[in-house]
Amino acid sequence: MAKKLDTYQMWEKTGVLKSKLDYIKAASATFYTQKEMCRDLGITEQTFTQLKNKHPEIQQAISEGEALLLNDLFSALKRKAVGYKEKTTSKAMRKNPIGGTETKVTEDEKYYPPDFEAIKYILVMKFGKDFDPKKYMYEYMDKKNEPEEWANATPIGADDDKED
Repeated sequence: MAKKLDTYQMWEKTGVLKSKLDYIKAASATFYTQKEMCRDLGITEQTFTQLKNKHPEIQQAISEGEALLLNDLFSALKRKAVGYKEKTTSKAMRKNPIGGTETKVTEDEKYYPPDFEAIKYILVMKFGKDFDPKKYMYEYMDKKNEPEEWANATPIGADDDKED
């Protein structure tokens, strides 16, 4: 008796595996949830989890998609941190005196200045606590956790012998 094929093997047998893996990668590169992916793939979340565990190609497609998303998000954050210009085009139509229409095309350029919060976030995440606004508070807390050292101090109870 032939062994029953799992969903992955069925996709492979019917020739749709590549398109399914491409979909998983593309969906992972967005904010799709696993539940939404499963709905679109026509499988249950339990089946999807089993497929991820059994077939590393599925987990690889997810990882590649998440890497694309991370790259896109970091690029957007970097763009916001350094500032950018954006061109917009608008069209306006109006009737002219002789009964025709005139189209006026306007191009505008808007400048978005650097975002200080985005700059701080990138500096802290990329270069560590040296750029954290709370750096001095962290240093104080580290110092507070160190044992105190007293110079020229007599330990408690050490001068009890001299009272006689």
